[in-house]
Order: sequence, then structure tokens, then C-alpha cells
Amino acid sequence: MRELAARADQLAAAITALHEELRQGEDAVSRTGFRLDDAAGWARRISGDLQETASDLARIAARPADSCAVPWGVCPEHGNTLTSTSGTTRCNAGGCGRTWGYNRDNAPCAEPATHRLVDAEGTEALICDGHAIDARNRLIGGRIEPL
Repeated sequence: MRELAARADQLAAAITALHEELRQGEDAVSRTGFRLDDAAGWARRISGDLQETASDLARIAARPADSCAVPWGVCPEHGNTLTSTSGTTRCNAGGCGRTWGYNRDNAPCAEPATHRLVDAEGTEALICDGHAIDARNRLIGGRIEPL
């Protein structure tokens, strides 16, 4: 993935160089490159998206074996209180102020499992403190037990 990102960066540089070359031509030729700034920008955005995806995959691969089983993140102290925008996640609980430099609410939880959740059908999952907070507010007909 990072190799593809590097290739996208090289493509952006080549498009920019071509645009500069066209600008040096006669008036009609110099105007034909008007789309190339956008094209180079798209290539740079592609590179950034590939880099961010590679980072997300690395974060998932680095999750400890005893991590929470829930496939989305929470604030470890306040539960389901996250908002993500522009690649940054914030806890919205008053006075918390925690932020993460990635879309934490869209990534598997990497917090240590501290509770056993058993739903109304008897399905079990090991969950973290933050997910236990949220489950206590939403779970109907099940139970949450500390490990």
C-alpha cells in the first residue's frame, strides 16, 4: 500500500512538471493544461488516502490479543461519546478533551478486555471498560460481568 502511495506521489510530481512545461508554451498551448493542477491534486489525495489506510491496517495488526471484541472504538473513560472529522476523533463528554489522530470510532477497539458481556441469547463477548459503560445503557435482557 505504501508503495502505491509513493507511485501516486511520483505521478503527482510528473503531472506538475508537465503542467509547468505546458505553461512555457505559446498562449493556446499554455491554456490547455488548466486541468492538470486538479489532476496532480487528486494524485496527492490518492497517496494520502493510501497512507492513511496503511496506517489503519498497521493499527489493526498491532492490537493486543486481549483486546475488546467490539469492532468500533469508544472513549475508554466515557463510552460511546466519540465524533470523528478530518481524520481526528474527539470525546464529546464534558471536560474529557481526549483526541486521537485517526478515525477511532471506525476502527476495531484496541482497549484491554475487562468485562464479559452476555446478551439475551447467551452470546458472549469480552469487552473493555468503555464498551461496558455503553452496554449498561443499552443492553436489554443480558448481563455484564467484570473479568
